[in-house]
Amino acid sequence: MKTIVITGGNGDIAQSIKKELEKEYNILTPGKEELDVTDVKRVNEYFENQNVDILINNAGYVVPYSIGDCDIDSEKKAIDINLFGTFNCTAAVLKRNASAKIINIGSSAASKVHGTWSSYCAAKAGVVMATMCWADDGYDVVCISPGRTATKMRKGLYPDEDQTTLLEPENFAKVVRRAINGNYEKGSHINVTKQNVGELLND
Repeated sequence: MKTIVITGGNGDIAQSIKKELEKEYNILTPGKEELDVTDVKRVNEYFENQNVDILINNAGYVVPYSIGDCDIDSEKKAIDINLFGTFNCTAAVLKRNASAKIINIGSSAASKVHGTWSSYCAAKAGVVMATMCWADDGYDVVCISPGRTATKMRKGLYPDEDQTTLLEPENFAKVVRRAINGNYEKGSHINVTKQNVGELLND
């Protein structure tokens, strides 16, 4: 049975992916206490003890700030988790298994302007470009970006949002399954929204 590691493992997206795939794969979902994706030493120690076939870079962090009066430590944390963490975990896995499949969980924010989300948007845009570069470098990697999704993180940001307008994590997980199954070309960036998920799943 192949092993999948999903970073940011306590989140709704990670848990939905686990539920979707757990009958077919050995799935590990380390949270930030077990796997701090920004810590080079801890990441290497974690993956030293795992034979990883598929890595899903899912750890994420966003706190909205205007750049003019931001908490710069929070902005650095966003870039460290969302972008450097993806580099850190991917490098650790590929050093040990160059044929591992990498699935980066991006965000629609990679290509949409959000005035107070600059660190998050920039980091996710970096993840999209890194995906294309790593594929060009010969690795098996795709980026799957959810649009507005019904997660605890989003609920904290937009507590009054109409939940019926949001992508369900369970449907996003089905698109991730398609990525694992090789339905998308290496280096692809797949945007997933409530509006197009049905089409993606029936393609």
